[in-house]
Amino acid sequence: MTDAQRRRRRHLTDTVIEMLAETSPDRIQMREVSERSGVALGTLYRYFPAKQHLLAASMVAWNDILAERLAEERESGRRGHTGSVLERVLDLYTRQMKAFQRGPNFARLEVELQTSDDPYVRDTLDERSAVNRTALFGLMDGVPAERARLASLSIGSTMLNSLVLWTTGRIGFPEALRNVQDVSRLVLGDYA
Repeated sequence: MTDAQRRRRRHLTDTVIEMLAETSPDRIQMREVSERSGVALGTLYRYFPAKQHLLAASMVAWNDILAERLAEERESGRRGHTGSVLERVLDLYTRQMKAFQRGPNFARLEVELQTSDDPYVRDTLDERSAVNRTALFGLMDGVPAERARLASLSIGSTMLNSLVLWTTGRIGFPEALRNVQDVSRLVLGDYA
């Protein structure tokens, strides 16, 4: 893609991020994204032939925004590689969960996308997961690779399950957050 195409694509995902702050993912329509972004509908479909593709790319863009904020905080020294492995991992997952609390439509979208059988959606989320795992493993300095892998799998699975239960009204957010924190302590308690 050219720089102009990348900017246009980013403008489309930014528009969806703004819309998700207001409405649930199932109510977002491609035509409305086109109108709000000022990008022609045909052009939108050239970038994203299906709504789920646009939503997946928007979820990755939202994740990138959160990751950039964390990186800026680390560089400025406000947060970083201080504290124990457990404290760093707890901080990361607590912040992620609170981002979902502030934007419950992103939590709903996360659950929807994780259950998609669309190859583009799966590949997009796999790429995002690889980036997130790399960042997580960076916080687990000194943890053996297999233990770090199991911690990532356990905490991530608990987070997704907690998001499912929370977004469907079966548990409250405090319990969802506590589930993630409890499993983090369980699997990384030796690194407190």
